[in-house]
Amino acid sequence: MSYPLGWSLTTRIGVRRERWPGGYDLRCVPLVPVGARVEPAQPVMRVEQVERPRLLPDVPRLSLPASVGQALPGAMSGALRERGSAIAAGLRGTIIAITRRGSVVIEGLAAIVAGTVGAGRQVAGPITIWQAPGSTESQPYIPPGAILVVPGPLNLVMLRRALYSGIAGIVASSVSSSDLETFLRTDLINLLNCANPELLLSALPPLTILLTEGLGTIGMPVRTINLLNKYQGVTALLSGATSLSAQIYPELVIPLSEAEMRERISTPGPEVELQPGALVRVCSGNYEGAIGKIDYLFSHQQLFPSGIRARAARVQLEDGSLLIVPLPVLERIG
Repeated sequence: MSYPLGWSLTTRIGVRRERWPGGYDLRCVPLVPVGARVEPAQPVMRVEQVERPRLLPDVPRLSLPASVGQALPGAMSGALRERGSAIAAGLRGTIIAITRRGSVVIEGLAAIVAGTVGAGRQVAGPITIWQAPGSTESQPYIPPGAILVVPGPLNLVMLRRALYSGIAGIVASSVSSSDLETFLRTDLINLLNCANPELLLSALPPLTILLTEGLGTIGMPVRTINLLNKYQGVTALLSGATSLSAQIYPELVIPLSEAEMRERISTPGPEVELQPGALVRVCSGNYEGAIGKIDYLFSHQQLFPSGIRARAARVQLEDGSLLIVPLPVLERIG
């Protein structure tokens, strides 16, 4: 699924998703009929045919609660690749179709956090927020198969430890391209430009990754953190598939509760126009990742220190400071 400019965080929208762990080397048997209502943690498929296990590097386990003593991948770290394993829906809704390969299509209401870069199979698990060492809050229990949310950037050590922690996936703000490429053991450009991401799934580590901000060391926006905190403990559906050429991007689909589904809320279409009052993010330069509101739009081109003249906006950042930014490097996010 592709997302219009600035529409990377949606609090309520109708969705239709195929529940499928990914890959062409897997066959499943559906456990529910068309028309059935399903809950996020409810099994909807059973694995019938699996691939041969891959050998993974010998790296330390993640020193997180409930991670000590967990089985190392080979059990595919929450991807449920063993024959006879049950696969949870990850969504709350109605089964509207069963495909020829044994997957089910679910329709319902959800909140969506869209990523810019990701990798890995589709997985389902409870959202758990990671607390940095030294935080005033205690680290919550991290169940096996969880989707771990790290509000800041990742690095290679964190990725390798997460692989051995028993979690199914990880949602973070960013990571350096070199660390991600080393962890995935593949050429990142070829991976992101592959028109069919499912072809490469069997060669990737069994940890699904979603980066909300992409490559680099950019922090996660506060509004994204607040939304994820709201749904801590909720079983959600995470997909890491990314193809720039096919406009496929990773996403975390969070099912709404029955109470939220009963609320009558009109969901407006995405606003992409840059205008006074719009919430924007700076996409490049010294202030990359900064978020603020457009305070003023200049009617004439402005001269910047680089010597470039361009249409520009004055943006009031979250800390109250003012910044004049060229319009081409502004992304509307609200």
